[in-house]
Amino acid sequence: MLALLYFILHLGGWQYASQRLLATHPHWVRITAGLVLATVALMWAPVPFAFLLGFTPLAHGLGLALSLGLAAGLALYAKPLAANPALDYQALARSLLWLGLPLLLLMAYLLHTHLIQPSPAGLDVGQSTFGDLQMHMGMVTSLAHQQVFPPDYSILPGQRLSYPFLVNLVSSSLLQLGLPLRWALLLPSLLMCALIVACFMLLALEVSKDSRATELATLLFFLNGGLGFIYFFGWHEYTFGQILTEFYKTPTNYNEMNIRWSNVIADMIIPQRTTMAGWSVALFTLWSLLRFTRASGADKRGWGILAGALVGLLPMIHTHSFMAIGLISLGWLGVDLVVRRQHWLTVIADWCWYGLPAIAVAIGQLLYWTFPQATAGGGFVHWHLNWVNELKIDPYLWFYLKNIGVVYLAWLAALVLLAHSRWRSQLGGLLDSDLAWLQFGPALIYLVAEVLIFQPNLYDNNKLFYIWYVFATITASALIITLYRRWRQQQRYLWAAAILVLSLVLGTISGALTLAREWVSNYNAYSGAHVAAAEFIVARTPANAMFITADNHNNTVAALTGRNIVVGTDTYLFFHGLNTKQRHDDVAAMYQDPERRAALLAQYQVDYIYVSDFERGRYPALSSLFGAYPVIFDNGAVQVLAVSARARSSSTTPAE
Repeated sequence: MLALLYFILHLGGWQYASQRLLATHPHWVRITAGLVLATVALMWAPVPFAFLLGFTPLAHGLGLALSLGLAAGLALYAKPLAANPALDYQALARSLLWLGLPLLLLMAYLLHTHLIQPSPAGLDVGQSTFGDLQMHMGMVTSLAHQQVFPPDYSILPGQRLSYPFLVNLVSSSLLQLGLPLRWALLLPSLLMCALIVACFMLLALEVSKDSRATELATLLFFLNGGLGFIYFFGWHEYTFGQILTEFYKTPTNYNEMNIRWSNVIADMIIPQRTTMAGWSVALFTLWSLLRFTRASGADKRGWGILAGALVGLLPMIHTHSFMAIGLISLGWLGVDLVVRRQHWLTVIADWCWYGLPAIAVAIGQLLYWTFPQATAGGGFVHWHLNWVNELKIDPYLWFYLKNIGVVYLAWLAALVLLAHSRWRSQLGGLLDSDLAWLQFGPALIYLVAEVLIFQPNLYDNNKLFYIWYVFATITASALIITLYRRWRQQQRYLWAAAILVLSLVLGTISGALTLAREWVSNYNAYSGAHVAAAEFIVARTPANAMFITADNHNNTVAALTGRNIVVGTDTYLFFHGLNTKQRHDDVAAMYQDPERRAALLAQYQVDYIYVSDFERGRYPALSSLFGAYPVIFDNGAVQVLAVSARARSSSTTPAE
């Protein structure tokens, strides 16, 4: 199949490049690097040609040629980058098998059950994908079918799509080239989940220099959760059993009790495709950036260019990851200038190998997509202290302790120990000066995310906090493993066992319960009648047709067919800073007001009217439509009415 060939050729070309670029690294590191670079290429390669040719098969062919040419050039001319000889990569390879692989299999199962799984009822999803997935599917299908580039919002035509959409572009490519929608979503998602696990463990080893600390950090990161479980053991109205049955009443998502620290697998990676793509690139980029800070000579230049190019490509993959790495970079640059007291000219010259590629690659994306939307209507950026601690105004430390739990407490303790060289040297173990100066970058993320918001939804600052959390879990794990080993050495076995067991149990129980809820969750997103209507629309209407529909978030026309609708749900659009009130009022008039209907249908160039249970519930006075426009599809539950001349001519024979 053409789609699979396109996918495999990207992966193969960049595997060849990574085998040469990281020739001194273990084989699994080279494979991981090649997959990361191929993922970036899949997202970006068609873009330059799509601006000129549209999002067409020709643009994909030229993009593939560009991708393979760049991979070949890198393999032929780049100088191999040195590995860190102090690290035990073989031990980490074993950890990937016994720990990383089960985590990936868990994610694979959740993807299987959560990404429009066919069922007798239609298309089913899980709890976490009942919401945002529908928005992403609309981007995938509209870009694939309409082939317009740069794309508009299909749920707000005429408004440029400035949301980071490149993860959906990959699925659009696969859909256009022949894969079914479900597999166009699944295939890149499986790849990106594998990369998140592998790159997290690679970064954790680079930071901690210890395979056991890496394993603990991996468990605490992917099974993350704080003390929210206490509310389900008789402390509040919900019981333990209701975790598995209620919608978003889990120990990591319990807003009524100010529990807001979502599990990264259940609520960030599986449902939030931009986060999934962003982390699959950002974690590898952070590893490359850290290698840059520790290298010298030609190696420093090579790592700097690699990390800088990847950072520069992040804004339209995941803007929050781009911002977070930018803040970390500032913190680590400050370390070189102030803490290490290196000559400022030497430092600036070295950092230019990283900074200049990053700025050169990112600036076009920021000016064309990010800044215009972020500054619309007065801008997104505002001062706001204490993130989302508003519902009950918990004391500051208690809010973070009950949300983040063991990791937050251990991270604070580690900061205190790392800040005092005498305490640090007395304790020994994994707490060294290198780990101490690394804290400046992530701490800057924490500070900025605590005092500024960057979008209308306060909660979205968690996408910054989670990059801080990557380093917080590694630092916390370094302290826990250090204490465990010290107490074992002192034959204080009870203390050693207690800190390890309590850290694992208290640090993962809330996350494990949340994942259990996701495992059993099932919701019907699209009934069989809606799926049949979508199949008719794809087969019998122009790709750029305009529909009016209700504003339900699981919108069949937008998500499954890629056709434009006059306006979609504010669940998505409001939080992208877009004002839709007038359009919502006009859609209501088109359904219910015969006197205004004709003029508004002409104004919005509407081709079709979609009528289903959602529209009947939202616009009860729509019956006059059926005498005014021909019904070209009717399966009892869903009707499609033709409005424009081209709509009537393209669908002259009603479907059975």
